[in-house]
Amino acid sequence: MYIKEYMRTNVITVNSDTLFHTAEGIMRGNRIRRLPVVDRGKLLGLVTEDKLRELAPPALTHLRIRELDEVLEKLKVSDVMETKLFTLTPDTSVEQAVSQAQERKIGTILVVDKDKSDKLVGICTTTDLYKVTTEMLGFGQPGVRLHILEPSKVGSTRDVVDVINKQGVKILSLFHVTPPGVGKEDCIIHLDTKDASQIIRELRSKGYEMEERIY
Repeated sequence: MYIKEYMRTNVITVNSDTLFHTAEGIMRGNRIRRLPVVDRGKLLGLVTEDKLRELAPPALTHLRIRELDEVLEKLKVSDVMETKLFTLTPDTSVEQAVSQAQERKIGTILVVDKDKSDKLVGICTTTDLYKVTTEMLGFGQPGVRLHILEPSKVGSTRDVVDVINKQGVKILSLFHVTPPGVGKEDCIIHLDTKDASQIIRELRSKGYEMEERIY
């Protein structure tokens, strides 16, 4: 899966001369928290709801109310936009995007043309990536989820899969997780069945420990 399959291409943008209060109104009116700044097709920066709240009031509170209003009326997007941007190309895998966004603690990924790094072609937010991740892992889908505790202590994930295949049950998803601070790797398997009792009995008879969760 790639970012181009999940990014939003109908991106609302403003130019750098857009007034501060106008940008606020656009974000409120469209219920968005991030607004890319583009001049003549060139990506220059990003204005966020948090940034507008964070930068403008503290910097201006020493002014009298009248002076404050006058400054706000003249304040432009270029005065508050972020210019150190996190961008990726459409062919970046979702896995890479999630990993890099998490590492940088970034809430917005600006997607740019692979041949022209300042041409905005789409946008992905952490909310978008959260939806993709839950889809990849099968959260919310019906079936039985088996949480195999440290399968390597007994055998291997392949042994577990063989047991499932012999029962003719389809595996919807399979992934390994290592909980922070625990230092052990578990295996989560999502099965397309309402009854995994036979699989569970056979696996436990082989020494595997597990938890069952039915959706």
